[in-house]
This record gives sequence, C-alpha cells and structure tokens, in this order.
Amino acid sequence: MKTKTKLYRGEIELFFESFNHKYTVDDVPVRNITTINSVIAKPGLIPWAANEAVDYIQSQIQPGVSYDEIFLGQTYEAARKAHAQRKIDAGTMGTLVHKWVENYINWQVGGSSSEEKPAMPVNETAKKSCERFLFWATEHKVKFLLSEQPVYSKEYNYTGTLDFIAVIDGKMYIGDLKTSNAIYSEHYLQTAAYRHAREEEFPEEKYEGQVIVRVGKGDDEFESRAGGIEIAYVRGDEVYKTMFVGFLGAWKLHDVLEQLKSYRPDSL
Repeated sequence: MKTKTKLYRGEIELFFESFNHKYTVDDVPVRNITTINSVIAKPGLIPWAANEAVDYIQSQIQPGVSYDEIFLGQTYEAARKAHAQRKIDAGTMGTLVHKWVENYINWQVGGSSSEEKPAMPVNETAKKSCERFLFWATEHKVKFLLSEQPVYSKEYNYTGTLDFIAVIDGKMYIGDLKTSNAIYSEHYLQTAAYRHAREEEFPEEKYEGQVIVRVGKGDDEFESRAGGIEIAYVRGDEVYKTMFVGFLGAWKLHDVLEQLKSYRPDSL
C-alpha cells in the first residue's frame, strides 16, 4: 500500500510504500531514520545469534539418543537460521503491539464517544505488552496529541514516522514505543532525529524532550519494575543536541557506505 502525507503546509508530498518500507519525495527516494541508524555497530547481536543456534540444537537433540544424518542435517540448517526466525517473530509481535497502541491513541484523541475502545490482542504476549503501555499512560495521565506521524527534514533530507506526541505532566514530548529487549543508544539518536524534523516543520512547537517507552515481550525481565514497563526520558536541549549530532554522524557514514557500493577501485 502507498500512502501520501502532505507536510510543510502542503509544500512537501511524502509518499510511503509499506510493502518495501520506502519513502519518496518528488519520486526521489529519501533516507529513513531507521535505515540510517542501522550503520551503528551492534556487537551484542553476535552472541545472541550464537545462543539462538545453540538453544535450538539443545531443544532437538538429547544425550544418548542416536540420530540419522538427514535429521542432523536438517537440525543444523534450522539452527543456522534460528536467529533470523526469532527476529521475524519479534518483528511480528512488535507490529501487533504498535498497531494496538496507534488505535488506542487515535481513540483517545478522537474522544471515547466517537469510536469503541480498541480490544486487546488475543495473543497473550502482545496483550501483556499493551497492558503495560496502558498502565503507564493511565498512571501518568498522559494526554496524547497524535500517533504515527510522518516527519521530514528539508535541511538534511531524511524521513521517518514517529510513534506519538504527548503531554506528560504539562510538558510536550516526542514519544517512541519499543518492544525490544533493551533501550539502545540508537533509540536516543532516533528520537532526536524525529524531534529535529518536527521542530523544523513546526518551529512554534516547544518540546520538553523525548520519551522512550519500552514494553517487554516476556515476564522475567520486568518482575522488579512497577507495572512492567521501562521509561527513558531525554530532557535538556544540550543533551538533545548532542544526540542529534550523533545521528548526523550516522547519517554521513550511511551516505559514504552507499556511495562505496558502486565504487570500483583501479586495478593494476
């Protein structure tokens, strides 16, 4: 599906193709924030992938049992892909939770009398994540202003879609929802990029900062936290500016790496 969003009072028409997650302005592809941040090294993914392979093998092979060559070959091949399947499963779960949160925010913004409150997902894991988000929003009397808002920076030619904008304790924040196992450094750069693009289009909007709301996909990691949710606030203009400079560094590195894809060195 292809959607169009008019930005900068209709001056910019931003198109998004959901099937390949592609953004364009005037038929020209635009770098998106998530892709730019993908150049940041994630060394933790290596042991995680190895652990996924080991866990899969251990679930299939028992000590003292004889297995034929075909079964072993299939097991090893499946173990090699176990991390990729887990990533797909996590992405599916994240999409489900994000969609519910989007519907909930739109329901709240539109007024509870206009539509029915979105029903909780049937899947238990997704349901718990949504309940955690709802707990946070209710406890802090969060007033949501909008959700899933595309943004675009004319100055730096990048784009993305922020999760929500909300007023918390009387202050306005750019908000990002995460279902990951932790809050990572690139998440801070991501929210800084969203905020810069939003303030570029709407300089009259005054933000207190950014907030990252992480709801987990499991139970153990949240047993010690009230409501089972992790919140990270980014306050202060200097901190925000430092994070945005970091994002621009990732943006430049991504640009160089893209150019190198077509580079062919001279040969002797």
